[in-house]
This record gives sequence, structure tokens and C-alpha cells, in this order.
Amino acid sequence: MTAGPLAGLVVLDLCHFLAGPYATLALADLGADVIKVEDPDHPDEARRVGPVFQGDESVYFMSLNWGKRSLGVRLTDPAGHAVVLDLVRRADIVLDNYKPGVMAKLGLDHESLAAVNPAIITCSLTGFGESGAEARRPGYDYTIQARAGVMSLTGEPDGPPGKAGISYVDHSGGLAAALAVTAAVVERERTGRGRHIDLALYDVQVSMLSYLAAWTLNSDYAPARHPSGAHPSIVPAQTFATKDGHVAIFVGNDPMWARLVDSLDDEALADPAYLTNSGRLAHRDALVDRLSGLLSAETSAYWVSTLEAAAVPCEPVNSLAEALADPVLSARSLVACSEAGEGSYRHVRGPVPLAPLASRGAPRLGADSVGVLTELGVDPAQIDRLLAAGVICSGSPQS
Repeated sequence: MTAGPLAGLVVLDLCHFLAGPYATLALADLGADVIKVEDPDHPDEARRVGPVFQGDESVYFMSLNWGKRSLGVRLTDPAGHAVVLDLVRRADIVLDNYKPGVMAKLGLDHESLAAVNPAIITCSLTGFGESGAEARRPGYDYTIQARAGVMSLTGEPDGPPGKAGISYVDHSGGLAAALAVTAAVVERERTGRGRHIDLALYDVQVSMLSYLAAWTLNSDYAPARHPSGAHPSIVPAQTFATKDGHVAIFVGNDPMWARLVDSLDDEALADPAYLTNSGRLAHRDALVDRLSGLLSAETSAYWVSTLEAAAVPCEPVNSLAEALADPVLSARSLVACSEAGEGSYRHVRGPVPLAPLASRGAPRLGADSVGVLTELGVDPAQIDRLLAAGVICSGSPQS
């Protein structure tokens, strides 16, 4: 990347799997030079995640690491450790998602890095943070959705608790990490010094409980699951079966309800008891039953078109393939094509579209090792010695 609001920032990515790589992907998409640092003995395990591969490269890995460069270096080798410290001297941000204690064991914790670069900003993204009794407890998207109470709210009332369809704990944690480090860059402009950010996936998830947490903390409110994913206090706001699928309808205010009633032209829905959301909430079951009968008589496309004309939010419940074929993706340039080895692959773009899309795909392990060390001013003969000793590895660079 040569353009974008973060152009000129150097980010060292010591991350694996999803949350950390998603954070650095966002930074790369905004123009930062992201160097993915992997130990050849313990590379990012996402490189082996299926079920889809392009050649021997995992498309899972490729979807989270485009726009980055790769340095393959043995972190426990003294010479390799020295290489990383040399990088830290010119870097702005170091982001990791190792378990607490690992970076200190590697001599790459904030105190060690700040000793060579007081302006360095570090962020450790962990399951439960670096302090407290749970600090060393492993935390993953699945388990944090469960512990934070979200699974208890997901699914049908009489069914088992459910997981969200995507790894949103990891994704939201990654976005929070990207926000945190960019805020720290702004702070550094005032103070001249960096800082360490202790960011927990659990903390981010708890913050996203927002109004549900406030209701529970300040009253005897007890959240419950409602059929068809219905909103706990806004009616109607849920999915409905149609003649050929499902639609999601959200009636966010009383004027919107009046427009829905006019569109459906149904005498029962014009009952004055339904005029306000409080009335609709009190009569939820009868109202939803009536709506369900009406909506099941026509196709999803019919209802989307009809309610769009009435300015009532209504969308089809798409499959993933249908969602990716939606014309809005093309209109918004949400799908990109990046070069990878001998070919290319398609992926959705990063979350903040402020910079041109990178054409450089996810790098092979060590693809940029020689280039990164050359930029550091390391003598070519020394680079050859590091390669020969196995301290660094070099893959095939990608354009």
C-alpha cells in the first residue's frame, strides 16, 4: 500500500488465526505497511485451515492477510531476536494475540521493546486480558460468546443456545484493536511516547451488551429469546416466512407502522391497540400471528418491493452465496481481486474503505524477508548468512 490515511506507519503483526490478523488487515487497508512476523517453526496455523485451498495456500489465511508483507524469522534464536528488535526501532506499532506471558518469554513485551524505541505502541489482544485471575485462561470466539451471555440470547425459545453465524467476537475484537492503536498514534503526536494496550476479547464483548446490560443492571429485566429472532422491545422487528423464503422486517417507530398497515391494507392490523409500540408490544403474539399469515401468501421479492415503496425496512434473508451476488457489492466495490503466487483470488475488502485496495495478496511465509532486511540496511552478505543459518526464511515474493 502506498496511499491511505495510515501511509508511512509501520506495523509488526505477530498474530495468528483471526482477531489479530483482522486488526492488522484493517490497518493495511488504511495504508499502513504491515509486516507479518512468523517463526518458521510455529507459523500462523491459519495457513493450514480448510476446507478451501488455492494450490497449497489456505484461502482462510489468504482472506485475512492480503496487503501485508511476510518476514520469516526464528524468534527464539538470538540473531533472529536481534532482527526483530532492529525492526522495532523503525516500527510504530507491534500487535500480537499470543496468550499472556508469551511476548515476555520471547523478550518482545512492551518494556523490552520500549527500551529500544520509546515511541513504540504495543497492543496485546487476548481472551481475558493480561490482569486478573482469568488472565491465562484461553479465550476463543465460541467460548466467549457463551460466557458473555450472548449464546443464551440466540436461537429459538425452546431450542438450545446458539452461536452467531460468523466469528463476530474475533472480528469486533480486531476492530477494537485497530481503533485502539490508531488512537494511541494520535496520543503519541502530543506526548512523543508510545504505550501498551491490554485488550481482551471478553471486554469488547461485554461492552457490546450495551443496552441489554444497562437494562439488567438497573432493573429486574431478564432478557429472553423470542421466536424468529424478534427484538425484545420493538414490534414487529423479526424474520417472517414468505411463500418462498424469509424476510426481515424492522418497524422502528409508529409512523413506520402506519405505513406498513397502509401497504398491507388489512383491517385487523388497523386496530387502535396497535397504534403505538407499547400497544404492539403488549399484543405481540396476536399481531405477529396476523402478520405471519399475510406475509406467507407472497414471495420475498414481492414483500421487499412492496415495503420498500412504503419506506418500511424489509430485506430478504439471503444465503451467503446470494449475499455475495448482491449488486450492492459491485456498486460499493466490496469484492477485490488480489495477486497470489501464480494466480489471483477474490476476497471481500477491509472494513474501512478509505484507501485504494491493495493488489498484493496474502504473502507466503518469508516472502519479503530479504526485502525487509535490505530496507533495514542489513549487509547482503549478512542476509546470506542469516538465510544459510536458518535464522530467517525466504519464500517466493508476491506482487
